[in-house]
Amino acid sequence: MRPRRHLVTTGAAVSCFSIALSLGVGASASTLAQRHSAKAKGAIANPYPSSLRGSFAFYSGGDTNVASLWQNILIPAFHNAYPHININYVLSVHGTNDVTTLARVATAVKDKIPSGFALLESATNAVEVAARSNLFIPVTLKNIPDSVNVPKSTMQVVKYDAVPYRGSKVVLAYNSTTVSNPPKTIAQLISWIEANPGKFAYCNPSGGGSGQYFVEDVLNQYLSASQISTLAFNQDTSIEASWTKGMAQLHTLNSLVYGGGTYPAGNTQVLSLMESGAVQMATVWSDQSTAALRAGQLPSTTKLTDITPAFAGSPVYLGVPRYTPKNQVRLVDAFLNFILSVPQQAKVVKVLAGFPAINVSIMTKSVKTAFSSLGENESLPYAAAVVSDMERIWQQDVP
Repeated sequence: MRPRRHLVTTGAAVSCFSIALSLGVGASASTLAQRHSAKAKGAIANPYPSSLRGSFAFYSGGDTNVASLWQNILIPAFHNAYPHININYVLSVHGTNDVTTLARVATAVKDKIPSGFALLESATNAVEVAARSNLFIPVTLKNIPDSVNVPKSTMQVVKYDAVPYRGSKVVLAYNSTTVSNPPKTIAQLISWIEANPGKFAYCNPSGGGSGQYFVEDVLNQYLSASQISTLAFNQDTSIEASWTKGMAQLHTLNSLVYGGGTYPAGNTQVLSLMESGAVQMATVWSDQSTAALRAGQLPSTTKLTDITPAFAGSPVYLGVPRYTPKNQVRLVDAFLNFILSVPQQAKVVKVLAGFPAINVSIMTKSVKTAFSSLGENESLPYAAAVVSDMERIWQQDVP
């Protein structure tokens, strides 16, 4: 589960990437989107022969469970299919070295030399920021054919300059013994909260994505589609001024949420309220809640569902730095294409209880059944600088 930690935002942290912002390289997102206009497919011809040889370094800023997935499952499976390709997996637990590693990549791109890493993953949003800063080689259907099955909204977040391999989204959890007809829209959810005071919870938006994305959904009711799209990529205070109605609505709900205005510190605390029965409905992360259901930490009567418009999600991306040697890029593309295949995505879902990176509709029957109630759509989350503004205004106007 990713709480969407915005490690890289504006100000000092972004200075690590500022040199990349002036590069102005790469095709536009709209141009690259045209290369991903094909419909999702099941089995796709693999252009990479098993005879490929070579090695490359893979930096991962994941947690220990993610490291186990790579080291014990996905990389060994890839090695079985490509026995002559060796992957040097470099782990930085919890993404401790994410910023310095991405700064190293930015410097290498500026100098037009290899960075030393041919593939990067981050525990934070550092890879997303790097992709938006044109530090990575664009993803095309020619190089990674299975990327055709990745939802367009997921690729738009990174301007088609990185590829996800797993995901999670915020969904609605509810007690099915007391809620027989859960809300299907954000308007219905707000009406339910008003009719059931004290029975709904969302965490402080600065403490977890499950609260942040609920707040964003409420605010987005009063924005146009183009305004929402703008805030997903850029800070625009003139658009943020239109949050007034949404913030006022959230303030009205303040006395109607759990504890008459008590906001759990984070995602885990919200799950605890659902577990104890203190609330009957809450916004939660799909992977965290699914894992809790599997482990019996949430009662079996807890059900998960989606609403319209869908809450945002947090895919985890992989990026290939520009100026990586071409022979290594070919090996990495073979690896990424392999990871996006249905069998490997099924392993990701099983181990991490997260969403697959590809469309659920082409997944195995068991995965489709597990995720059928959650839908495949998700809203674009606000950009990091916009989130900072939103959290500040929420703290001032809502509690």
